[in-house]
Amino acid sequence: MKIRLIEIAGIQAAYEALHLPFGKGLSGNQAKDNKLIAKLIHAGPEHAKTMRGVMYWLDIQAPIYWWREMETYRIGRERLSCESTMHIDCKGLSGKELQDAKASICMGKEQRAIDMYSAQCLRNIYQQRYCHRLPEWRQFCDFILELPYAKDFIIC
Repeated sequence: MKIRLIEIAGIQAAYEALHLPFGKGLSGNQAKDNKLIAKLIHAGPEHAKTMRGVMYWLDIQAPIYWWREMETYRIGRERLSCESTMHIDCKGLSGKELQDAKASICMGKEQRAIDMYSAQCLRNIYQQRYCHRLPEWRQFCDFILELPYAKDFIIC
């Protein structure tokens, strides 16, 4: 399994949106803002809604069986594109031949995809999978820990 961070966006927007429910603008004090973010995150996802706006784009190459489990996380995760078994493994095939070729693709075959995850989605994944018995989940959670702003927006 290979994982690579491509891009992060929405940090400034999250900080600016943070104080709106309190009728205030940006505090200008990042330490104070991070303390408020942690408090809201611990209060539950409905209170930490600004974390839905912090987006991480990841390039992931993982076994198909892992991708099937990742489908659990549909809220806050968007597939931008992935390798196509039609164009890579079954090029030029059609009908029954195509059907048989697709059916014979091993679940252990690695497939590459680029997905976008909100910080809130990554928090859910981390909380639910960091002790998972499948090594790929532990690897993914270790990667989450190393992301920029992970300690402020994801782990708290």
